Amino acid sequence: MNIAKPAAFTVLFLFGMLVCEYAWAGPAEDTVKDDYLKLPVCTLSADGKSLAVEPCRTAPAQQAMPRRPVPQTMQGMPQSQPPPKVAMPVPPVPPKLDMRAKAPVPTTGCDAAGCNGANGVRYNNAGPNGVVTPSGKVCSKASGMIQC
Repeated sequence: MNIAKPAAFTVLFLFGMLVCEYAWAGPAEDTVKDDYLKLPVCTLSADGKSLAVEPCRTAPAQQAMPRRPVPQTMQGMPQSQPPPKVAMPVPPVPPKLDMRAKAPVPTTGCDAAGCNGANGVRYNNAGPNGVVTPSGKVCSKASGMIQC
């Protein structure tokens, strides 16, 4: 029972579409062409300012119109040059890394900003148990000794 109502509605809808298609369909192209050919050829009235009969069709050509010669201009493609070669930048040479561990430096005194080493260098704090040399090297600090 549940399927009967939608199916009936669908059949009714499709039938309505067919009726509308038939009712609104325009004349076929052949009948339009035939109707046009039945019209009289257009001529001017006696005063030469309007058409003698309306509607009318255009007169057929007495001679076939020859093709008008037109020079063909073809523009060439613009010459393109490859982009200039750019020299690749030379990467900087990395500094030689001294992988040997240096001897620890004892601290002579520490404050809130950092520590002074026995070698006369100031080491600034860089977090817990870390200090930074004036050249930017990170070192570790443990029990009064600085190891870089």
